Amino acid sequence: MAKGVVGGWLLHHDQKLLNSKTVAFDNIAIAGRSARLLSAIAREDEWTVTHERVVELGRQLGIRKHELPGLLDVLGSEGLVHSEDNGVSVLGVTQARLLEHAANIFDAHDPAGIEYAAIELAELGSTSPVRKADCAEEIADTYNLSRVEIQDLFSQSEHIGFVDYEGRGEDRLYFNGSLFKREHAEKARKILESLTAVEQNNLMEADERLRLSGCLPAASVRKIIGDVLWSKLHQIGYFEVSIVSNEFGSTEFVTKPEALTKFVPSGLADMLDDAKALSSSLTFGILASPPERGRIRSPQVLMDAFIGRGYVEGWANAITRDYIPLERKGVVHVSSSSSGHRLTLLKPEVGKMARELVLKGNAANIAAELVIGNRAADFVGPEAVRTEERRKEIPEAKAAAARSLNILRKR
Repeated sequence: MAKGVVGGWLLHHDQKLLNSKTVAFDNIAIAGRSARLLSAIAREDEWTVTHERVVELGRQLGIRKHELPGLLDVLGSEGLVHSEDNGVSVLGVTQARLLEHAANIFDAHDPAGIEYAAIELAELGSTSPVRKADCAEEIADTYNLSRVEIQDLFSQSEHIGFVDYEGRGEDRLYFNGSLFKREHAEKARKILESLTAVEQNNLMEADERLRLSGCLPAASVRKIIGDVLWSKLHQIGYFEVSIVSNEFGSTEFVTKPEALTKFVPSGLADMLDDAKALSSSLTFGILASPPERGRIRSPQVLMDAFIGRGYVEGWANAITRDYIPLERKGVVHVSSSSSGHRLTLLKPEVGKMARELVLKGNAANIAAELVIGNRAADFVGPEAVRTEERRKEIPEAKAAAARSLNILRKR
């Protein structure tokens, strides 16, 4: 897995550990918590952040005061921060590399095989719902896990919430609940496993184009995979469709769910939907809008100005016509003056995700950062409620219990 993907799962898993009464997966917690603290400090305006403020920043992340020295030592050993008497300084860290830093911290602590396996299981369940019987042996062989450890992996992952699950025994399915809905998990697995060689090749082509472009007209994707396969995949949420309506009619645009929601709890669904809608409107402007109406000729320049300056301005009619749904939802504001029409961005995070999706084909890293600085208390959505429901004692892993006894019994 790419470091950015590993880093995203570390942040995701750490959020789950914060809401679980367990001391397992210590290195995942250290890496995820260190990265979240680093992000908070790096966002500060001052070069050196006072210790008092660092304590408060940590508190907002659910990090207790006594944990901070250890986390700052971890960040210092990686050359990311410098602690001194008057505060903590960040050493050339950018948010863009935050997930890579998390992965590097994780690797540096020599994590156990079961911790790597917890990330692998989550990633497998994000590609397609996977049966326990189909992945247990492969994961055990890859990470050299004993029979007891592989059972611990599944049990702990279920209780902590690293993955969602459905069914019983060896037929139990593991999947990413943000990508595959519980009632569709088994159907999704069967559909994806039943594809013919031609369908698999066509789907790979469509996925690759979406990976590069992030957002495409639905018609172009349907042309690649055919109407029958399109219908099957759309039913299980493999593709997500947004609609741009203007004087040319309604145009459907496609994104892949994991481009935004792979690591992100469903409590942020509204923000993610806004990013998809903005991406669709921008993609229409790039691909389909006539030049005289305001075709976007330089997407990079426009998006950088839109996010960096906070607005774009001109006489293009597209400004007043293509963003009406977003205006109603408070994502943008449209105004007119003697200088032309102005499109003002009211939600910068939505703009950042749309830029990554349109220009790079993947906004998962930006989306993952949404959970870094916001604890579940900052919003209450389905994921927060479900997490609180499963906030209970986690059965201690048998392997961990044995190690603990061996250590305690040494004289």
